[in-house]
Amino acid sequence: MANNIAFQPMGKTYKANATTSVQQIQVASDSPVNQYMIVSHEPTGGAGQPVYVRISTTSTDNVALPGNGSPQYALVIPPDTVMIVTGPQVRPSANVFLTFISESGTPEVYVTPGEGL
Repeated sequence: MANNIAFQPMGKTYKANATTSVQQIQVASDSPVNQYMIVSHEPTGGAGQPVYVRISTTSTDNVALPGNGSPQYALVIPPDTVMIVTGPQVRPSANVFLTFISESGTPEVYVTPGEGL
C-alpha cells in the first residue's frame, strides 16, 4: 500500500442504494489492496442523512445505526462526500463485504478498491 500517491483504482466500482434496511455488496479487486474510495451521492431532494458503512471479511457482519448508549460498528459517510478508508485486504481470490444503511432516503453509495490518498 502506497499512501503518498493519488488514489489508483485497482478494480471495478460498485454501486449500492442505501435504504433504511441493510444492503450488502461483495467487492473484489484486480490485485491485493486494502483501501477503498467510498462516495456518498444524494439525489436531488434527498433527506440529507449520512450513510453508515461496515467493511468486513464476513458476509454476516452487518452495519447497524448507532444510538444513544448503543455503539455500533459503522463508518459514518456524510452526504455528498468522498472518503478513502483502509480496511480488510481484498484481492481476486478473497472478497470483502460492505454493508450500508441510511436513517432515511436512498443515497447512492459507490465503492472502488484501490490504493493511495
